[in-house]
Amino acid sequence: MEVEPSTMTKSVFIAGDWGTTNLRLYLCQYSEKQALQVLDTLTGPGAAKVEGDFEQVFFDLTAQWLAKHGTIPVILSGMVGSTMGWMNAPYLHCPATYDEIVSGQIHFQSRGIEFSIVCGSQTTNPLGASDLMRGEELQLLGWMRSVSPSVSAGTRVVVLPGTHNKWARVNGDTIETFVTALTGEVYALLAEHSVLISDSGTGDFFAEIYMQGVNAARKLKAGQLLHALFTTRSRQVIGELSALEGASYLSGLLVGADIIGSLGLMETSEGAVTMVDLIGAPSLCDRYHMALASFGIRVNICDATQLAMAGYEAIYKSLYRNTL
Repeated sequence: MEVEPSTMTKSVFIAGDWGTTNLRLYLCQYSEKQALQVLDTLTGPGAAKVEGDFEQVFFDLTAQWLAKHGTIPVILSGMVGSTMGWMNAPYLHCPATYDEIVSGQIHFQSRGIEFSIVCGSQTTNPLGASDLMRGEELQLLGWMRSVSPSVSAGTRVVVLPGTHNKWARVNGDTIETFVTALTGEVYALLAEHSVLISDSGTGDFFAEIYMQGVNAARKLKAGQLLHALFTTRSRQVIGELSALEGASYLSGLLVGADIIGSLGLMETSEGAVTMVDLIGAPSLCDRYHMALASFGIRVNICDATQLAMAGYEAIYKSLYRNTL
């Protein structure tokens, strides 16, 4: 798209992760001579909270940016492209290559500004069932762009912990498949709406108790997680855990079960997994690191925001290379 220099600040654009619960916007400046610069950031309501008025929310939040920089382009990822979002962006079917993800967007104009929304990804997961992701493909794109050739060669397992954890199998520049685990959402539901946690307190984390939960999960046989969950309650009742420690134990139990199940699925066609890359919030990555280490799995922790910026940069460069 050709953009008149008089109507915009050259090489400045807005990138945004518009998820279900949160919106994170970044005012970015691209340069071929250095890494993408983040000039400013904004936060706002997630897709589930805007009641369909995406246009008004976006322009209200970014009014000062647009007043200063003009009609700069916007690249959005996440649930903004879902059926509950602003515009429905289709899913790319895996295996999906780096180039396919870079070029996979829908485009539209609003108030004279060009918007691009990144497509999600769809796969038949190792269970033989349909699986979906929106937003994580942007971070995987950044990961593929950022890792060294020696690291990216061959097959790697990349884990993106969150509300809906993604375990992706990436081979070179291709997302081969992935599987979703509802670990974060199940934890929140059980912690807030069950008898298992009597006092969540201030959210204190007890590493030793957490690892007790992880180790308890390692002893389970198939289908026994439902039985083990109640021990979170019973151990508090008989005094083996304090009310505050219950949350850490529950977290460890669920994370341990997630790791066992997901590693088993990832290993069905590629053999034993000995190393994973983690992309996510630092606190979640630290917890997964602790748990994975107990399984003898080496971990490489990646900066989620840095990788997302690398993904947005790749898409921006592809879309606007003729105007740079």
